[in-house]
Amino acid sequence: MTTGKITTIFFDAADTLFFIKEGLGNTYAGVARKYGADPDTAALRRAFSKAFRDAPPLAFGGVTEDERKRLEKEWWRKVVTDVYTEVGMFGGFDEHFDELFEVFRSGAWTLFPETVPVLEALKSRGYRLGIISNFDSRVYDVMERLGIYGYFDTFVISSETGHAKPSPGIFLAALEKAGADPAESIHVGDDLKNDFHGPRALGIRAILLDREGEYASLERMDRIDNLTELESRLNGSGARGPEA
Repeated sequence: MTTGKITTIFFDAADTLFFIKEGLGNTYAGVARKYGADPDTAALRRAFSKAFRDAPPLAFGGVTEDERKRLEKEWWRKVVTDVYTEVGMFGGFDEHFDELFEVFRSGAWTLFPETVPVLEALKSRGYRLGIISNFDSRVYDVMERLGIYGYFDTFVISSETGHAKPSPGIFLAALEKAGADPAESIHVGDDLKNDFHGPRALGIRAILLDREGEYASLERMDRIDNLTELESRLNGSGARGPEA
């Protein structure tokens, strides 16, 4: 039964709650230099954007855990291979890739300053919090290391569900796992297609995290500049918390 009261808030993970602290180009280049390469960071960013955009969905349904982890790593190996095919391949690539893959499991990421205070505030008000992310299983290690894993009640990631945003399948899986009604749910993320139009198509309220103000001039866009604004949006829209 739909009441209009928000009970569940879903978040995207990377570039919403946390980000690459040295930037993608610097992080890639830093590992590559250990293996004798010296790639240009701007060229790396451009090549990665193309390789990532052209890659198939990071989604593997109906496989064992071991097989899924193998497929996750092979998916990323293909992306990184395409990056260095563009900017210049080098000897020791395989060893380099293995290290790079682990860097993005651990030390590459850092939290946005407001992430923990916002999660604390939302949990204190009784909201159920969930993750909906086009990520692989390393996201659990990343969030554990950053100290935010425990704030979330549910996790739905593309590599496990077999569906990637903006596919309805991943949002339906998240709603089912959380026991949530679309009209009583919000999804917050930084990608217009994946995190705004995707959930809205299912009746989930979507709030676009637009840190750079790219969409500030668009009318009727439910957007915020940072996560701190989420609380005021909830209060201002009549979307009172579950304790109300």
